[in-house]
Amino acid sequence: PPQGRGGCRGAREASGGGAMGRTEELPYPPGGTREPTPWVSRHSMFGLRWLTGLALTVNFVIFWSVPIALQGMLWKFALRPWLLPAYDWLDKHPALRAFAANHVFSKEKYSDYFATMLVLLTTSSVAIGTVTYTQLRYGDLPAWLIAAYYFAWVGFGGRIMGAAYVFAHKEGHNQGLYKKWIRRTTGNFFENYLGVLYGNVPFNFTTSHIAIHHRLDGGPGDTFYQFDLDRSSPWDFMLYVHRTCLHCMGVSSLRYFAEHKMVSKHNLLLRGIIIYWLVVPAAILLATRSLKFLFYIYIEPFCCMAYFLAFLNFGYHGFVDFDEEGRTVPCVSATAIVDGEDDYFGEDDHMAHHYHTNVYFADLPDHQKTQVELWKRHHASVFHKISVVELSLFILTKQWDTLAEYYVDFTGELSKADVAKMLALRARQKEMSFADYQDFLRGKRRSAASAAAVKAKSQ
Repeated sequence: PPQGRGGCRGAREASGGGAMGRTEELPYPPGGTREPTPWVSRHSMFGLRWLTGLALTVNFVIFWSVPIALQGMLWKFALRPWLLPAYDWLDKHPALRAFAANHVFSKEKYSDYFATMLVLLTTSSVAIGTVTYTQLRYGDLPAWLIAAYYFAWVGFGGRIMGAAYVFAHKEGHNQGLYKKWIRRTTGNFFENYLGVLYGNVPFNFTTSHIAIHHRLDGGPGDTFYQFDLDRSSPWDFMLYVHRTCLHCMGVSSLRYFAEHKMVSKHNLLLRGIIIYWLVVPAAILLATRSLKFLFYIYIEPFCCMAYFLAFLNFGYHGFVDFDEEGRTVPCVSATAIVDGEDDYFGEDDHMAHHYHTNVYFADLPDHQKTQVELWKRHHASVFHKISVVELSLFILTKQWDTLAEYYVDFTGELSKADVAKMLALRARQKEMSFADYQDFLRGKRRSAASAAAVKAKSQ
């Protein structure tokens, strides 16, 4: 069995054989099988998953690359100095913050979120209201209006789609975020209501994100696991897009909960899956009688969010290294961006998000000072003055020299060339190959099935 978080030294490889390579030692769970997946099945599975990733990539380029890239550049190079002062005025308005503290949030400090929530709610209400009215009034959506909806859905600098994700994320982590009257009525509004318009299956954060991703911290078995892939390889990225898509659909998480007998999580997520994939589409078709509306306004945003999450995760968990006992080093396998230009309430410090989850975003600068010695010791994955989008892009395009300029070397001992070499190695290094990881998952499922059979016989 693997030691620590799931890494065993024999399962480490430096990506020389590609995603389909095989290591000599497999981290199977106790009672699991060492029987590998048949060769034909393994390669068919590989090909289908890769093609799924490719299809979602082509889809993203066609429908979403322009709204995201164009508005990202407009925000960074033109609009930011003009729009930020208006937002800051709204964010710091005493009457607004007082209303949020007294009537919305359980703690006064959470009023920090209110201005962004209002911008998100206003923008999304106008956007979805416009396309819905047009569909019901004229029976069709012109291409220009669909394009306009996508621009509004993304927002300048990606700040609307980013806010929709972040607040669903915050709600999943903090069940006591709101006043009791909100918790008893709407509950997690951004996760379970508005979130369906932004590709989020209801209860996904409350269940799979907390009970799987944070429980395993990106280790083997995590539905977001990526250390069987070369994070600097666009080829391997296609496989990860498929994996992330299954997570966002709820399929892989539901299977995980079933295998681990986590009945309450399984049933809650299943409820969200039924709502997202059956109830809401049926309601849309009943109201609009339009498959075109369903596809462009409901399905396409899901495809965008699933793809974009895969892309961002290659930045958030783009590197891996191991200690002397073969265990992954936490401050390497999760990244932290300090003084970032596009932070959303502390999301840039993904390291703290995993290992110091309760630190409030406003307290992160003080927390980060306490981590410096640890970061020195392990040459932690810490960057500055860069966005996670740029970080992911530089990793996938192997821009190591450029990325080295943003790396924070707390020891002061590494040259730029040393940093570039270290980052390249850590991005390519794996815990195991893709094929071995599929065998690992298959072993877990056989082990769970055997345990269930033994229990059934005993009864």
